[in-house]
Amino acid sequence: MKYFLTFFVAITLLTACTQRNYKSYTRQAATKFQAKDYQGAIEEYSKAINLKSNNADLYKRRGIARYELKDYPNALTDLNQAAVLNKYDAETFKFLGDVQMQQNNLKEAVVSYTQAITLDNEYANAYNNRGICKAKLKDHAGAVNDYTKAILFKPDYAVAYQNRANAKFRVKAYREALEDYNKALNYDSDLPEAYFNRALINKTLKQNQDACRDWAKAEELGVDKAGDYRKRFCK
Repeated sequence: MKYFLTFFVAITLLTACTQRNYKSYTRQAATKFQAKDYQGAIEEYSKAINLKSNNADLYKRRGIARYELKDYPNALTDLNQAAVLNKYDAETFKFLGDVQMQQNNLKEAVVSYTQAITLDNEYANAYNNRGICKAKLKDHAGAVNDYTKAILFKPDYAVAYQNRANAKFRVKAYREALEDYNKALNYDSDLPEAYFNRALINKTLKQNQDACRDWAKAEELGVDKAGDYRKRFCK
């Protein structure tokens, strides 16, 4: 009986110590991730995973940190493991799609984003990113539909307005694209691509002063080719 009690106490203390260390590693990982010390976060998440190897959230968080470091193969491995351990987490599938898109596996990314949206049908970022994949796959109508959904669930989503404008621009729906670029820049005035592309539309519509003003702003924000256009078309 004495041996049993000693064994029970030892197991209880070991479990408590493991739990405490696990929580400590997880907190430290979150702090390092917040500070954009992604490598440090990966190391702390790895320590936590050694103690709780069946925790889907740990694999997801480590996978996201690896994604931030552009370590896409290992990020993919972690996020796939997270999806195996928890197939109901929309964020896991969204980041899985992000990794697949970076690896140019666009059709696989569409499947992952679709799964994220199935789990959370108001997931604005998943709609936007699926739209990007569809645009790259030349499905511009499908891309516009996805960007519109993203905007529906996140009305101030400047990048989604910009992306929808890009898709409309490609099919020469210039007036509609112009309206979307205007909205994008109303919500975020530091979108270089929006200024550059809006300038192209303004030039097409013979609104030369507006085009030159936009190219100047795009150049200011780091778009080198905007300076070439400005020198060529603006006096």
